[in-house]
Amino acid sequence: MKITTLTTMFSRWFSNAADIPDSIRITLPMLVSLGVFYSLGFTSAGISGLITAWLLGTQARSLPYLKRLQILSISAVITVMATYLAFLVFDNMWLSAITLCSIAILYGLMSNQRPHIRLFGYNFGFIYIMAIHFAAVGDSFTIILMANIFAALCVTLSSLILWPFFNGRILQQHTVTVDNALTDWLNELRFSDNEAQLAAKRQFFYQSAHNLAYYSNSISSSKRAIKIKIELQRLLEMSEYIICLERALSFDLQQSTRIRLFRWIELTVEQLKNNQQITATFATNEYKNTPYIIDIIEKFKRCYNFDTFSTPDNSKNIYLFTSDSAAFISDFCQALKFNSKEWRHAGKIAVTLAVTQFLTEFYHLPQGYWISLTAFIVLLTSSMAVTNHRIWNRFSGTALGGIYSFVCLYFIPPQHLILLTSISVFFAFTSYHKERYDIHVFWLTSMIVFAISLLSPDNTYVSFYRIIDTLFGVTIAFSVNYFIAPSWTMTWLDRHTSNMIKSQILYVAVLNKPQWEQKINLYQSQQRYYALNGEVMNLLREPNLSPRTSKDWLSLLVLIQRLNDGLLLATKLGIQSNESHATARWIRQLQWIEQTFPDRCKHGEMPPFDTETTHIPEDMLCALIEKDIQQLTAWMLYQRAFVV
Repeated sequence: MKITTLTTMFSRWFSNAADIPDSIRITLPMLVSLGVFYSLGFTSAGISGLITAWLLGTQARSLPYLKRLQILSISAVITVMATYLAFLVFDNMWLSAITLCSIAILYGLMSNQRPHIRLFGYNFGFIYIMAIHFAAVGDSFTIILMANIFAALCVTLSSLILWPFFNGRILQQHTVTVDNALTDWLNELRFSDNEAQLAAKRQFFYQSAHNLAYYSNSISSSKRAIKIKIELQRLLEMSEYIICLERALSFDLQQSTRIRLFRWIELTVEQLKNNQQITATFATNEYKNTPYIIDIIEKFKRCYNFDTFSTPDNSKNIYLFTSDSAAFISDFCQALKFNSKEWRHAGKIAVTLAVTQFLTEFYHLPQGYWISLTAFIVLLTSSMAVTNHRIWNRFSGTALGGIYSFVCLYFIPPQHLILLTSISVFFAFTSYHKERYDIHVFWLTSMIVFAISLLSPDNTYVSFYRIIDTLFGVTIAFSVNYFIAPSWTMTWLDRHTSNMIKSQILYVAVLNKPQWEQKINLYQSQQRYYALNGEVMNLLREPNLSPRTSKDWLSLLVLIQRLNDGLLLATKLGIQSNESHATARWIRQLQWIEQTFPDRCKHGEMPPFDTETTHIPEDMLCALIEKDIQQLTAWMLYQRAFVV
């Protein structure tokens, strides 16, 4: 095997060098909590502190320092509540089971929240299950609570200790990342017309903008926060003109026009990188459609060089995050709607944990709480594909980690258990940054096995109990996920697609209205697109998906994105007065698509308009939108069944 191949294989097991400081931030409180209480003779409390520090440490990942302080303060309170509740109800089997199912329902209803908010429910359930076990074996409530509070304080200290030194630097780093992402995206227009590559550049810019916007919401200085948001608003406005240029380049322009436009992009990128005003000019001999391109370029230059922006309205711009409290209320109200995906997910988790608790109590399984924990962990998300992926990786990682732990326990003396635990803790959270969930589980399993072995150093078979518990947990979760309460992505796609097309109809209907009203519909349409895109990505991970189906949905995403970009172009430039009647035709065509989409696979009637004979206007803007809608209609007809 080549050395490069071995290097690539082992690199998947470890994080990048830039991620190691954050890994140390998580691992130090875990080891300190375990070491302090183990040295005092309270091993169970040390294990509880280890797990609490793990949960809170990962929740604080990738958050601004002020936000870390807020989130960790709430998590510390939740930790105390979960511990107290577990010791309060542990001696009543029915009450503890009902409480666990109630936590599961709340956790499921929070599955659409932002990651660090969703982890409140996850941490509450995890700590509750662990505390139930410690209470059942007779551990002291006071000592367990002290260990959990101590762990929370250690995590808070390790997460905030560098605040005075790196707060401004991190913000500056995010600002530079957004600037570079915008420049790279613009520059990519010269080298590639591949929609996938351009979409990747666009996605990276908007993700960077998300990160900067979120950091700006956690700055203690309100003046500085407003300044950053206004500058970000400028960059987002410029990004919309880049989308317009990208869409214009997809049109059949003359080669000379393309060459001059690429030259303008090259000069502009150079000036942007040097933080200079944009002075590059664009000139062409082509008259047809050239005014559109000149208009885009001039507005782009004016936006960068001269435009001033007032305080941005965060509620209307989806790229500027709203506060966590507002987002929590909005997402939770969405989850409470009848027949929502979150309700189904909540019921699935509740049924799964009820079954695991029943089996644990009925068969008096030793350390059976790991069955409930395993099922609770693998059902982290509502996506069928992601859940199946986590189930398989959970079992494979646990099996390999259990075998590794058994070998270590068999050959290494018990006095080295603390060292083995420390090694596993470090590697568990350096590999956590990677996509390989099974590798993370491998190290987590060894960490937990070594920590539990501190309670009974002579029991070398604890790793096999862990494997058996995991097997039971993933089997129960798999059975509920597949046979009792399946949630196939395909059942939700039609709803998301219908909402997407409705938002485009509303967008077309306001193309002759003031631009601020068009912008509201633009942001709503983009938000619906991201929701649909997420569901399609989940669909592609599901088993037994045919290549035809996957390509159909990917092509639909591309067509919808093209239409969104065409409508944005219309917003920026305005539709010519002699083409104003076109909007009524576009609305009728989109309404037909929206109405017939649920029955697209049946043999229905042909559309009430003839797409083949429809005149394509010479005007570039209208021609692009007309072609986009025609392609959507053709996609619909392509789904039709043959007449038998």
